[in-house]
Amino acid sequence: MKRTGLPLPEAALTSVLHLYARMGNAAAADRFVEGFLTSPATEDQRHFHIQAHLKATPKDLLPTSALDLLHSYEGQNIPAPIATYTSVISTLFHLPSSIARGQAWDLFSHMRYVAHPDPSVDLYTVMISACAYPLKSSLSSEPEKALDLWTEMTVDHKLMPTVATYNAVILACARDGTKEFVSEAFRLARQMLDSHRDAHGQSAYRPDRKTFCALLEGAKRIGDLGRVRWILAEMTKSQEGLEEVNAPADSGVNEEVMMHVFNAYAAFKPPFIRAKTVVLDSPIAKARNPEATQAQASPSASSESKESPTSDLVPDDNPSPRFSHIPPQTHSEVLGEVKFLFQSIRDSQGQPDSKFRAVKITPRLITAYLSVFYNHSSLRASSEIFRSIFEEVDVPKTARAYVEALERCANARKTRDSGSERDYALSFAAELWRDWVLLEANGKHPGSEKRLEARTIERANAAMIRVLTLNNDLDRAMDFVRAFAAKYPPESVRRPPPKPLLRSTRTILGGASRPLVRMTGMTEVPDDYVPPVLLFKDLEVLHHRLVAYGRVKDIAYIKWLTKAYEWALRVRRDESTKFVPRAEVEVSVPAAVTA
Repeated sequence: MKRTGLPLPEAALTSVLHLYARMGNAAAADRFVEGFLTSPATEDQRHFHIQAHLKATPKDLLPTSALDLLHSYEGQNIPAPIATYTSVISTLFHLPSSIARGQAWDLFSHMRYVAHPDPSVDLYTVMISACAYPLKSSLSSEPEKALDLWTEMTVDHKLMPTVATYNAVILACARDGTKEFVSEAFRLARQMLDSHRDAHGQSAYRPDRKTFCALLEGAKRIGDLGRVRWILAEMTKSQEGLEEVNAPADSGVNEEVMMHVFNAYAAFKPPFIRAKTVVLDSPIAKARNPEATQAQASPSASSESKESPTSDLVPDDNPSPRFSHIPPQTHSEVLGEVKFLFQSIRDSQGQPDSKFRAVKITPRLITAYLSVFYNHSSLRASSEIFRSIFEEVDVPKTARAYVEALERCANARKTRDSGSERDYALSFAAELWRDWVLLEANGKHPGSEKRLEARTIERANAAMIRVLTLNNDLDRAMDFVRAFAAKYPPESVRRPPPKPLLRSTRTILGGASRPLVRMTGMTEVPDDYVPPVLLFKDLEVLHHRLVAYGRVKDIAYIKWLTKAYEWALRVRRDESTKFVPRAEVEVSVPAAVTA
């Protein structure tokens, strides 16, 4: 058609670019646009052209070519459609990089300044979802920002939210972990169901699994086990044939749901602790409350009161697997319910009619299950479960499983288990450490190519040092500190990585290949490449023991090392603000920095 001089149909050109976008062939898309488009590209053509670059970029790299092409179209005064911005911003948020997430917020503000001042519902949903995972590691969520965007969308622009939008704002409020915003999350869920009903009582929105997972996030963070059990019961109703008019859609119980449930059991604090119970037969109790003593004078009550109190963390031999209408009242009842749930999950594997048929036994589910024993059982019982559970379900042990087990050993109490818990913690930690050394030397998560995070290495080493300190093995604890300092010296922390060109803050009004307006400052984007460090909070217990034993030289070394790491972090932050951006820098997924 080009040789004969006939005009090429726009639909045909768009279809070819759509094909290149699905294939992720950016080079072919560039050649096609340059060779066949004689007029400015249409909205769909611009969208597919950028999508081809977006899909051609590896998942562990920042899509710089797609961003450059996006800004190039802006320079030609033909900005890409808002769906393209939504796709690019969503891709940036899904990258495990702080630079990528900061760039997503900057691109959002830049888009409203140069291209589309009024975002769409889909883009609002993406930005509200991002508020649940803020840039600053000190924040678990940014509910105020999420609610501002929600109000701007629903009140100012009068846009109708979708189920995904409701899920996003509910999750952002729930992850904050405070009662105020968790209550706001449940209020929004009620508004979702009750404020949009027709004459027949049917709601315009039906909650799905993400809705329940968002509510579980909030309930578990405040230790509200009653709500967690209610949500789990609601999710299993549809699988029991008890559907209602407004029954949830696609709300089957899966592995993520049960992970939240186990975390809620781990965070729950039973109201009744047997070790703190006052026996009414004692003279002191009779003198304080004679009426209660007379009320307990029945034979059954008197026989129960004569039983000797047991430890608050030692479960009964045969805990009842039945679920009552009230949450468990003791640690034993908590363990009984969790064991029953986990056994039900194991029995449901391969059973198409079971409530838990969609629950896959994964490493993070096992880790959540073990966390219940760490908080409600003795260390000895927890260690036995740790040794056997992974082989029983044929699941590999993860780095997180080792770190949480070491941290449980580091929190061993002096009075538990007849005063022998810390001694047992030392032997169990030594067993864990033998496997951890090999894992840290490999530098990768077991069974994957993902690099081991620096913060994970910090937690493991700090926990092992604390275990040795609590057992008064100060010589070995100091050996661990010196070995850590030799492997990750403070000097390696001082030099920051090169800054990519897209993070430059120099103002350019014409031909810019980066956002003109930013929402994130230079110091607000965290550094993902900081090597492992030991700060004073990690060695505070060791420092106190050294002071008690008068070991002056070791005290001076601890002070020097922690201050060296702190000063290196400060120098790294200052140097990062002075770095000249470089165009050839590629931003990849952060990995642990080894010596």
